[in-house]
Amino acid sequence: MAPTTFDTLQAARDLEASGMDRRQAEATAEVVGRKAELEHLATKADLYRALWIQGAGLIGVQIALAGVVVAIIKLL
Repeated sequence: MAPTTFDTLQAARDLEASGMDRRQAEATAEVVGRKAELEHLATKADLYRALWIQGAGLIGVQIALAGVVVAIIKLL
């Protein structure tokens, strides 16, 4: 998923134009901007899922290699 971009300066200007105090508008825009930056990070569930997939892949490779070894032994 691509990171979300958020224009904090424009957001602060929009909030100020709607009647919000300048300092409050800037602080609000900054908090929302930080939240937008964090949305593309992986969660713990994402990491566990990736580990399970990698583990399953490694087991599959080991089974395939065992089959190759058995086939070579039978040929000898």
